[in-house]
Order: sequence, then structure tokens, then C-alpha cells
Amino acid sequence: MATGQKRLSKADRRQQLLETAQGIVSEAGTDALTLQKLAERAGVTKPIAYEHFGSRDGALIALYRRMDTDQINAARDALAQAPGTLDAVCEIVATSYVDCCVKAGPAFGAISAALEGSDEMHAVKAELREIYIRTCHDAIKPFVTLSPSKARALIVGFLGAADALGADAAAGRMPRKTAVSVLTQLMLGSLSEHRAD
Repeated sequence: MATGQKRLSKADRRQQLLETAQGIVSEAGTDALTLQKLAERAGVTKPIAYEHFGSRDGALIALYRRMDTDQINAARDALAQAPGTLDAVCEIVATSYVDCCVKAGPAFGAISAALEGSDEMHAVKAELREIYIRTCHDAIKPFVTLSPSKARALIVGFLGAADALGADAAAGRMPRKTAVSVLTQLMLGSLSEHRAD
């Protein structure tokens, strides 16, 4: 570490390491991320990187968790400001999801794919997916008459479409505006017949 460099708190150091890791993955892919390279790029010793993540997989899982949590928080923040209509809720969910995918870029999908066989990653993905499903269900619940199981099934379907559309928008294969519009239409098409009176 360079002399005279300000010592960061543990939380700030972790954020710095995660931002550095995201930069490495965005530039060169997940195979390029090692704790040695992460430490060098962040200007810290290798033991500091190990202290925060334990392993390369630990760093990738932490990065995936941060990106996914950002997505959930963006949706919650936007929904808190939403006008009270189903149309507005669907548009906000679609916009926040696609925008987070575009912001993360192809790195989000690459990290998920790199850890596909990891039991820990599977558990993290399932946990975060359930949080997002609950967030969406809470948002649509006032506007539709659906049982919790039917609502969950529809939201899982939306998320499959959102993943595909967001990935295409992030990779530049589809304009962001198109991805948002199509996802909004899919959501409204599925939910409109269940509108509450």
C-alpha cells in the first residue's frame, strides 16, 4: 500500500475491492479475476483481499450479491415514488430492472455463469430472487386479485423475461427503451385480467 494513502474503514475497503473487482470482470471477464490481481489493482496486500472474500468464488459471489441488491433497492426506491396505478408499477419495475442490467453490463450474467456449479451461489441466487419476488408482489398486490401462489408464478415468469431482455439491452443487442417497453407490456398483459375493481 502506498505510504500516505488514507486508511479506509473495513466497509469502505470492501466497497473499493468490489468496485475494483467489477472493473476487472467488465474489462477482461470473470477468468481474469483472481485475489492476487484484485489486491494489486486495489493497491492492497493479498491477505486483505483474502480477509474480505476468502476465495475468488467468494469475491464473485459478493459482487453478484451487490449488483442484485442494487437492483432490488432501485426497484424499491422507484416504487416508493410511484403513482397508485398498476400501469405505473409495471413500468417502474420494468425500467428499474432493465436499467440495473444495463448499468451492470455483461458482467452480471458472466458472474452468474462462472458460479453456476457453486452450491453457495445457488443459495445466494435463490435468496435474492425470493426478496425480489416479494418486492414485486407487494407492489402489485393492491391492484390485482391473485392468490399468492398465482402472483408468485406470474412474477417468476416476468423475471425470466426480464433477465433475457435486460441481458440483450446490456449487451447492446436491443435498445434499452425497447426492452423496458416489451417487459412492461408483458407484465400488463398478464396482470390486466386480474385487476382489482
